[in-house]
Amino acid sequence: MEPVDRFSPSWLPVFLALHHPIYSADEFHSGSTRMKELIENAIEQSGRHPEMILSGHVHDYQRLTKQQTDGTQVPYLVAGNGGYHNLHSIMEVDGEKMIAPVVFDDKENDPVTPERYCDDHWGFVRLEVTDQLVTGRFYQVPRPREPFSKGNQLLDYFEFDWKQRKYVPNTLAARPAGDREARLAGRRP
Repeated sequence: MEPVDRFSPSWLPVFLALHHPIYSADEFHSGSTRMKELIENAIEQSGRHPEMILSGHVHDYQRLTKQQTDGTQVPYLVAGNGGYHNLHSIMEVDGEKMIAPVVFDDKENDPVTPERYCDDHWGFVRLEVTDQLVTGRFYQVPRPREPFSKGNQLLDYFEFDWKQRKYVPNTLAARPAGDREARLAGRRP
């Protein structure tokens, strides 16, 4: 992190890409305490925390959030379901698949929130970065036994204000019940 901090102006976001995730809610692996220790030491030495941390290794998709003590948030994306045939399942709670969002403690009792996950399809992440926002989309793709005409399905969408280090709340207002029917009939609601 020290060289990144020295050569990267503070008005540019820092994205850290790793192979092993720091946090993971899957049943096969888990977060890497060694990577966590290395990154925390680098952050302490550089005085700068990455705006987002990206990783793979675990064969599923997870968007996790770490709430910092100052109230800011750090997204941790795990995108390891790009095509390997064995996908990794998300942990179970009381014998049932975890329902996100939920807070769990990692191996060191550090709380982290899985916001969204996909452990039964391959997929890909698309990130768009502006001078204020990171817009993220995760698409799941059809399984080999599903028709390709099914197309890619948007499973996760988020906006993250990297300058404020907080997610932007979803501001899409719910439409009144008769609105869709009125539009389909060519009338104004």
